[in-house]
Amino acid sequence: SVSYNAGKLASQMPKIVEKYMQRYARSAEKGSKEAIDKGLSPHLKDSTLKIRKNRKITGTKPLYETGNLYRSIKGTSEGLQMLNYGLLHHKGFTTDPKSMIPNKRVPAREFIGASKKEILSVFNKLRKDIRKAFKK
Repeated sequence: SVSYNAGKLASQMPKIVEKYMQRYARSAEKGSKEAIDKGLSPHLKDSTLKIRKNRKITGTKPLYETGNLYRSIKGTSEGLQMLNYGLLHHKGFTTDPKSMIPNKRVPAREFIGASKKEILSVFNKLRKDIRKAFKK
């Protein structure tokens, strides 16, 4: 006798994938914030620290000058969302030639990623949902 139903799984797959993506986005929110909290490499240069000091900003953590980027990181049903410049910092970039500090190379600080503490749980829940939907 057959103890599984592939048709049932196929019909429930879109819902399962959507739920998985939401869980993964929440894990990516947590993981990205954990990375910023831990501190990223490379560390800030002395010139950047001087600029912050002149602006009366005392923090020395990369990607946490005002906290706006950090607070904007959200795991939503649409995926991971944050202020636009977050992805630039993740990948690295060169400042605009017309900016106050022209053609400055800003190094990549890879902070976007799922929480290592939660990702296994996310995958286990996906596997459980698939098994449940596959049973007759």
